[in-house]
Amino acid sequence: MPRYLNLDSSPVYSPSSAETFEDAVGRARELGFTDVITHWPRESGWYAGDEKALESVASRLPRLRLS
Repeated sequence: MPRYLNLDSSPVYSPSSAETFEDAVGRARELGFTDVITHWPRESGWYAGDEKALESVASRLPRLRLS
């Protein structure tokens, strides 16, 4: 059965850097989650971030697959 985790329910926006995202995915994997969810970066507000960091995260996705 799939187990989803929203990575951005913690105080740190997960794709603030590729390293932060990779760490969050690793913790999710250790806890038994099969899928993770993150938000598209916005210019300001709750999910403020840089799209360049998200692009760096995207380049790592093949090796970060949970299932």
